[in-house]
Amino acid sequence: MQNSIKVIIKEIPKGHIFDSHFVINELLKRFSDEYLTFSCKFAKNNNKITLSAHGQIGKKINKLNDIKQIGEAWSENIHKTPSKCTCWEKL
Repeated sequence: MQNSIKVIIKEIPKGHIFDSHFVINELLKRFSDEYLTFSCKFAKNNNKITLSAHGQIGKKINKLNDIKQIGEAWSENIHKTPSKCTCWEKL
């Protein structure tokens, strides 16, 4: 999962702002098998699989060196419902 996230972040131009919903949507479009495999890890004893998986994806994004967390955004999630998510700037 970390490598797929790195591929997505690498393509974002420096100085641009992005949020976790953008990264998750790109994972679904371009790395769907890896996304599903990763998400399935949270199915055991958990009824909030999507929320748990997306929280972990956010943590993986946060570990990257070429970004800076700058706050929160309000954007559409995978269900096309507006919700809060973390925002970063590409350095």
